[in-house]
Amino acid sequence: MLDAIVHNLEQSNHIARIKKLVFCACTNNWSNEAQQLSTVKFKSCIQQLRDRHASIVELKYLLYRIVIRLNHSTNYYTVANLLCQEMEPLYVDSAEGVGAEDRANSTLTGRSPTAVWAKEVIFTVEEIQSGAVLQVEMVVLAANRQLLNQTVVTLPDLVQMHERYQEWQSRYRRLDPQNHRLLSNKAVSLVPERINDCLDAGAMLQANLHQWYGSPGFQTIRERLATTVDPELEIETIVRSRSKALLKLPWNSIWQPLLDRYPLSEVNISLIPTISESSTIDEQLKVSVLSVLTSAQGIKIDRSKEYLDALPYTKSEFVVAPSHQDFVNLVTQKSWSVLFFSSYISGYLPNNRIYINHHDTISIAEFKYRIRIAVQRGLKLLILNCGEGLELAGELVDLQIPNLVVLREAVQDQVAQEFVKLFLKAFSSGKSLQLAVRDARERLQAIEKVVPSASCLPIVCQQIATPASSWNRLAQITLDKPLELLGLSQNWTEAEATGMMGQADLEMVMLEPSVDRQIAYDRLELIHQLSGYYSEVYSLAFSNDGQWLVSGHGDITHVDDAIKVWRLLDGKLIHNLLGHSHWVYGLCLSADNETIISGSLDGTVQWWQLTTGVKLPQLLDHKSAVNAISLASDGQRLVTGGNDAAIKIWQPQNGLLIHQCQGHLQNVACLATHSAAQLIASGSSDYTVRLWHLQEGRLLKTILGHSGRISGVAITPDGKKVVSASHDCTIKIWEVATGNLINSLTGHSKPIGCVAISPDGQTIVSGGDDRTVNIWNLSDGKLLHTLPDRERPILSVAISADNCTIATGSYGEIQVWRVPAT
Repeated sequence: MLDAIVHNLEQSNHIARIKKLVFCACTNNWSNEAQQLSTVKFKSCIQQLRDRHASIVELKYLLYRIVIRLNHSTNYYTVANLLCQEMEPLYVDSAEGVGAEDRANSTLTGRSPTAVWAKEVIFTVEEIQSGAVLQVEMVVLAANRQLLNQTVVTLPDLVQMHERYQEWQSRYRRLDPQNHRLLSNKAVSLVPERINDCLDAGAMLQANLHQWYGSPGFQTIRERLATTVDPELEIETIVRSRSKALLKLPWNSIWQPLLDRYPLSEVNISLIPTISESSTIDEQLKVSVLSVLTSAQGIKIDRSKEYLDALPYTKSEFVVAPSHQDFVNLVTQKSWSVLFFSSYISGYLPNNRIYINHHDTISIAEFKYRIRIAVQRGLKLLILNCGEGLELAGELVDLQIPNLVVLREAVQDQVAQEFVKLFLKAFSSGKSLQLAVRDARERLQAIEKVVPSASCLPIVCQQIATPASSWNRLAQITLDKPLELLGLSQNWTEAEATGMMGQADLEMVMLEPSVDRQIAYDRLELIHQLSGYYSEVYSLAFSNDGQWLVSGHGDITHVDDAIKVWRLLDGKLIHNLLGHSHWVYGLCLSADNETIISGSLDGTVQWWQLTTGVKLPQLLDHKSAVNAISLASDGQRLVTGGNDAAIKIWQPQNGLLIHQCQGHLQNVACLATHSAAQLIASGSSDYTVRLWHLQEGRLLKTILGHSGRISGVAITPDGKKVVSASHDCTIKIWEVATGNLINSLTGHSKPIGCVAISPDGQTIVSGGDDRTVNIWNLSDGKLLHTLPDRERPILSVAISADNCTIATGSYGEIQVWRVPAT
C-alpha cells in the first residue's frame, strides 16, 4: 500500500511542493534547494510521517501548522489536503477509533456529530494603501485542521489608530516621573494628574476602536465567526503580521466584542518568522520556575516562593538584582521550564541595553544569546516585563521560544510578579495558556485606578508552528549539555569538521599552493600616492585583472562618502561615485571585474558598474549600519555584517535574503568568505571569531583567544586557515578543521585595524594605529618587512591578484607599493 501511495504522489502535478512540505514536516526545516530535495528518500519520509503521527487528524494538524506560516499558504493548503487524502488509507484503524470517540462525545454534549466547529482563528494583518488601511485575512480552522472559512476584509483609519495608540503609550510612559526608573530601592510614586492623562488617552483610543466595530469589514468578521465558532468551546485566536508596529496595537482591546461573545478565547500575537530548526526536549513531570527581578521593592520573596512551590509539580527559585556573572550562570547553566524576567527600571533605554540590577546592564544581543541557550536546555515559557515588551519580543522571534508572554509596556516589578502568580495559578489548575493569561489579565482590572491600563498590558506571543503548552508539558529533565554542543567549545570534533566540509573536501578543496618563488617584499617601491581629498579610506579592493583599484571613503561632514575608482597604470582618478549617505566600510568586486558592490554605515548595499561608474538599480537594506561585506568567489552569495550583530546572507542576483545568522553579542566588524569550503569567517567587537556555513547559515564554530575587538579576518586560499587581527595588537592564525590556534604574531605596538592574505596564500599584510604596515610569512609567522611609518593610522590594506602590489589606506591618502619586475 505504501508503494502505491508514494507512486500516486510522485505522479501529482504538485510533487515539487509535496516534497518541500514533507521535508519540512520530517526535519522542521524548509528548503527550496532542488539539489537538497533530490537527495531525500521520499518513501522513507512518508513512512516516517505515518509512524510519528497516530491519526490522520494529528498529521493534518502538523501540516496546517506549517502551511499557515508560508507566503503562498493557499496553494499549500491544497497540497496538504492532497497529501492527507493519499495517506488516509494508512490510518484506517485509527480513523475508526476516532469516529467512535466522536460519536461518544456527541452523545455526552448534545451536539450534532456532523457539526464541525472552529478550534483556531488566525488573523493575518497587513498595511495597504500606504498604511492608511488595515487588511485582515481571517482563516478559521477546525480541530482536524479543516479550513472552515477564509475571508479578507479591510478596516479604515489605520493612521489615526496608530496615532491614538502612540498618544496613549506616550502618556503611559510619563506616569513614572523618573524616565529610566533608576530609583535605587525607592518605591515609584505615580502623579495623579498623569494617571488622569493616561486614562483620558485610553478613552480616546477606545473611541477609535468603536469606529472599527461599526465598519463593514468588522461586521463581515462577526458574521463569518457566528457560523463557524461555538461560544461554548475554547478557541485559540492569533493575530499575526510581519509588521512589529501592527502587533503593538492593543489587539485584546480591539477584538473585545469578540472576546465578550466567546469567553473561552484570548487574543495571542505572532510575528511571522522564517522556519528554523527547533530543539526537541524530553519531558517529565517537574516544572522549574526561575524569577529574576531587578528589585524586590514591594515583593515578599519568601511568601511568593511558598506560593509557587505549592503549585503542582513545581520548584521555584527567586533571584534579586543578580550580578552579570550570576545572571549568566543562572540562565544558561541550569534547565528551566519557566523563566520570568522583570526589569522595570530598564524603562525605554535608547542604547538597546537591559538593567539586571541598579548598576549593571547587558545588551539585548547578549540577552538574546543567553535565552537561546536556555531554550536549547529546555525553556518552554518565557515571561518578560522589560521596557517596550513587544519590541523585545520581536528581537527574540527567531529563537522559536515555545511560549512567550510579554507585558507590552513595563510595569512595576511587584505588579508584574502579581500577574505571574495569578497566571501560573490559573495555568496549573488545568486552564490552557491563553485562558490562564486572560484570567490573570482581567484580574488586574482591580488595580487600574492606581496602575492605569494594567489589564491591557499582558499579551501572548504565540509561535504558530508550536502548539501552546499545557502545565504538565512544561516539565522537563535536566539537560547538562556541555557548552561544546551549544557552539561555545574551544575545539571541533572530527565529526564537526567533516560536517562543515566533506572529508574529501577537507583534503581536496584546493591543493596547498606550490612555493615556486618567494616575493621579494623587501624590494617594494612606492609607485603611487593617491591624495587630493580629505576623507578617510576605510576599504580597498583590486580588480582581478590588475587594472583598477577601488577605495571606499568617509568623512565627518559626509561630503565625501564616496567610492573612488583609480587606474593603476598612471594613478589617475577615473570615477568619484556618490550615492551613500554615510561612510563606506565595505567593498568587493565581481570576478568578471564589471561590478563594484559597496556597503555603508547608512545601512545599504549598492551596485555600480566599474568601467562607466553608473549606479545600478540593485539595492539591499541591511536594516542597520553595514561594517563589512563579502562576495563569494562564485558570485552566488553576498554576506553583510553590521551594528545589529547580525550576519545576513543574500542572493545577489535578486536581493533575496537567504539566512540571517545570530550569534555575535556585539557589532560584526569584518567578514571573509570561501566558496569552495562553504565558509564564512566573521569578527566582532565581542572579541570572538565565528565560522559559519555559507550555504546553510548555521554556526560552525566560536573561536575564543583574543583579548580585544576583532578588526579584520581573512581565509587562506585553501580554506584551511583563518587569520584574525585585533585591537589586542596581535594577529592569530587558526585551523579551520579544529579551531585550534596555530600561531600568534606580535609586532604591532598599537591596535591593528586591518589584515589581508595574498592570493598565493604565503603572505599576511597588516596595518594598525601604530602607523605601520607589516608583511608576514604565513607559514612560520616571521616578520618579512615593514613599510615606512606614515603620519596617521592605517585603516585598510589590499593585495593584488599577482601578489606583487600592496595598497594601504589612511586619512586622506592611499599609497600603492609594487615589487619591481626582475
